[in-house]
Amino acid sequence: MAGRLLLCFTAALAALGVTALPSSPNKTEGFYIGVPVANPNALNAIPHKYIVVYNSTFNDDEIEAHETNVIQTIAKRNIAKRSPMTGKLLSTKVDTYRINGWRAMSLEADDLLINEIYSAKEVSYVQQDVLFNINARSVQAQTTNGLARISHAKAGARTYVFDDSAGEGITAFVVDTGIRVTHEEFEGRATFGANFINNVNTDENGHGTHVAGTIGGKTFGVAKKVNLVAVKVLGGDGGGSTSSVLAGMQFVANNVTASRLGGKAVMNMSLGGGFDPAINAAINKLEAAGVVPVVAAGNESQDTAETSPGSAEAALTVGAFDPTDDTRAFFSNFGPLVDIYAPGMNVLSANNRSDTATRVLNGTSMASPHVAGVAAYLMALEGITGVQAVGDRIKELAQGTGARVRRNAADTTSLILNNGFL
Repeated sequence: MAGRLLLCFTAALAALGVTALPSSPNKTEGFYIGVPVANPNALNAIPHKYIVVYNSTFNDDEIEAHETNVIQTIAKRNIAKRSPMTGKLLSTKVDTYRINGWRAMSLEADDLLINEIYSAKEVSYVQQDVLFNINARSVQAQTTNGLARISHAKAGARTYVFDDSAGEGITAFVVDTGIRVTHEEFEGRATFGANFINNVNTDENGHGTHVAGTIGGKTFGVAKKVNLVAVKVLGGDGGGSTSSVLAGMQFVANNVTASRLGGKAVMNMSLGGGFDPAINAAINKLEAAGVVPVVAAGNESQDTAETSPGSAEAALTVGAFDPTDDTRAFFSNFGPLVDIYAPGMNVLSANNRSDTATRVLNGTSMASPHVAGVAAYLMALEGITGVQAVGDRIKELAQGTGARVRRNAADTTSLILNNGFL
């Protein structure tokens, strides 16, 4: 009886156009009633939106042929005025991603279509498209303790000491809510690079402007001569998706290649969501393209291994501490994947409401740009390149101060960011 049931089930699936899935290093053999995604426990999943990641063993022509076939399949289904399983038209918008040999696409699909896509030999894995958000918390106090803290061995200093090279010649890509590029903090060094979330080419939220101000503002910035490029992947509500973030990273990779910025570029991502294989893979490829990726650990007070981009192997992952007493911020994520701590409490920086506006925020979102700024600063000052060399140098300088984060979580670094001026 069991055999007959299995055969009947197989025949029914075949009638729908669903076949047994071929085995591969990233796939599980068998039949699926649902969708075989690589992130089945993802929070904030976007219904019927998927990221399809391709096998590296297929060439670009083969991948493009598969993408074309998918678009044609969607169009044919829509001619019939409905998709077979949802009764709704599917969007024919398919976005493709190419980052230093890593290939993927994003699309809207019903269960039947995504299973068909998954079964293709060109496909490595499929994952749910999920929402990403900023990692910031608003406060009211006014302080500049963060900059002072990273140029002194002990808490309590009131001056920021730095070399006049100040990140000159380095470009920092701010993958965020955009930047108010006309703000006086940026002195004409900020440009709006690309927008992958809407048609409003400025910062509607304020988060990206604040982050950019910490990286390279004339008053609040770590690297006061760095060039800043806004890559808008989050909207006015601070939200975005895997697909918008991937598009932003692809822009960074293409821009670095076209502008010959390899070895002279950092990327800050003060955003986060659940563990996301595609985001992590893309970050790893960006590093290989000559970009130093710096990311926020997240504000959930949990192991950052459960989040992305904080769990990306090639990223410098930044936790937050209070620069007034060197204690770990209560909200900061932790764990072995955290590389360094930076100021993330009461951080004063630029705001988007006017060209002179300022605001104070808390969060690992505020800690990460301190590290991105120091990375740019050291790349300009010492000529070092690559995430490994830059990360090692940042940790070496932090080790030399003797300062350590107090009340820290277990199995987590206690190193405190320092720019080399003790």
